[in-house]
Amino acid sequence: MTQVISANRLVDGRVVYLSADGSWGEAIDAARLFATANETEAGLAAAQEDVARNLIIDPFLVGVAFSGGLLRAGSLRDEIRARGPTVGYAPTSISGASAAKRS
Repeated sequence: MTQVISANRLVDGRVVYLSADGSWGEAIDAARLFATANETEAGLAAAQEDVARNLIIDPFLVGVAFSGGLLRAGSLRDEIRARGPTVGYAPTSISGASAAKRS
C-alpha cells in the first residue's frame, strides 16, 4: 500500500505532509509517496529528526490512493485532515448568511 507521512507543525498546529525535498507542506498532493517498508522506515526516521528539532509533532503513516486524479487518504479521518470538513459549514458570502437566517 502506498503511504505518505503526516504530522502537525509545532508552530501553528497545522496538518503537514513530508514532501520529496524533505520539507513539510500543507498539501497532501505534494507529499512524498512511500511504497516499501524500507522507504517508510527511512521516512519516519527523517520525521523523527524533525520532531527532535521541534518542527513537527506526532508523525504517522497515512495510506493513500489516487482517485479522480487526486491523491486521497485511505480513511475518512485522514481525508478530513487533508481536505477539510465533508460538508459546507459556512456561507460563502454575507448575503448567503442573511438568507440562511431567514430560512
